[in-house]
Amino acid sequence: MTAIPPVLVLVLAGGRSDALRALGRIRTASALPYGGKYRVIDFTLSNCVHSGLNRIGILTQYAPLSLHGHIGIGRAWDLDRRDGGIRLLQPYVRQRETNWYRGTADALLQNRNVIEDAQARHILVLSGDLVYKMDYAELIRFHEEHDAALTLVTVIAPSDEPERYGYVHADRTGRVSALEEKPKRSGGGAVSGAIYAFRAKELLDRLRRPGAGPDLVTDVIQPMIAEKARVFAYPHRGYWRDIGTVDSYYESNMDLVRSSPPLNLYDPDWLIYTPSEDRSPAVFGGQAVASQSLVSHGARVEGTVRRSVLFPGVHIGPGAVVEDSIVMHDTRVGPGASLRRAIVDKRVVIGSGAMVGHQGPVAEDVLVTAADARTPAPGLCVIGKGSVIPASTRIGPDALIEIGVSERDFPGREVAAGAVVRPSGRVAAARGATRGPV
Repeated sequence: MTAIPPVLVLVLAGGRSDALRALGRIRTASALPYGGKYRVIDFTLSNCVHSGLNRIGILTQYAPLSLHGHIGIGRAWDLDRRDGGIRLLQPYVRQRETNWYRGTADALLQNRNVIEDAQARHILVLSGDLVYKMDYAELIRFHEEHDAALTLVTVIAPSDEPERYGYVHADRTGRVSALEEKPKRSGGGAVSGAIYAFRAKELLDRLRRPGAGPDLVTDVIQPMIAEKARVFAYPHRGYWRDIGTVDSYYESNMDLVRSSPPLNLYDPDWLIYTPSEDRSPAVFGGQAVASQSLVSHGARVEGTVRRSVLFPGVHIGPGAVVEDSIVMHDTRVGPGASLRRAIVDKRVVIGSGAMVGHQGPVAEDVLVTAADARTPAPGLCVIGKGSVIPASTRIGPDALIEIGVSERDFPGREVAAGAVVRPSGRVAAARGATRGPV
């Protein structure tokens, strides 16, 4: 590990992600369960510990209780210490100032006293909703060698959804000439990884400018590039995933059950730390079949599991089949039920014989316009926390069962592909006329 100068780490972990649908309504993306036993933010915090960084502030705002409860005092990462350690920075009412963070730059500005008190040479600003491994000490070394005001990490541009990323243009020396934020089409081979190393004085000066805007990228970073400040790109070639959508969250979990996973969770020199629950070992019944899956402690498998991720306390009943799915804590999948390409949140009950994620006829309770009366492509079925799926119910692909739906909320035993079921009992088609707002 490289010796590094004083660094303060600030983790942006308070954003709301509507693209996560029911998964993100009760928690911020950073607190999403991941990989059978972790939360997404565990990767950022573990990277800090392995990089020798132990002064960390976590900026939270939206639905923070799950994240706060997970982090606690930082003991799982050896960050419960008198000198340094971890701090949870929730917005609060101040005299003559608003209390809510208006954006990422405003969140940093409202915590400028934390930055000033740290007397750090550099500020490392990280996003808490990314899955990756990285030695930040090497990033800081690069940052210092190039006498940079800002060093931003770049990753290989994803092949889809270019509108979700900022494309970085740099010369052969790594000097950044432009950051094209969320274009309509692909803007090059490298995108910003939302990992930034600032010279502390430069960041504070920018945040204090009169009329400074609330967004870190558009109101701080892009003006720095336009004004020819020393902004450099640091390429990261390892695994990196933004899990801010249902699809990206699902694909990142499925990466872990590939025959050759691109992310190694078993490296003894770079473990991912997390609070661990005291549960009994996983149990496999006499008729159980499990292949290419992650099965966590406390789980009981009596059916068949293929290419799936099971969290602690999950029970797969006799004859049940779970394929290409993510099943979170303490969910019960009844005898003879089946899941296919599904994400099931915590403490869900899947009734006996229910079929989730299977193509079926359009339910009579769903109104669909003529233009949309085609069979949709199979998609991910998402079931919100604490819901109960009645026995023998058939739920089509791309359906959404909202948080806390009960048996009486289902008007029938067929839920069409792309439909939404809410606790009120209404069912809506995702594409077309509905009986209420989707």
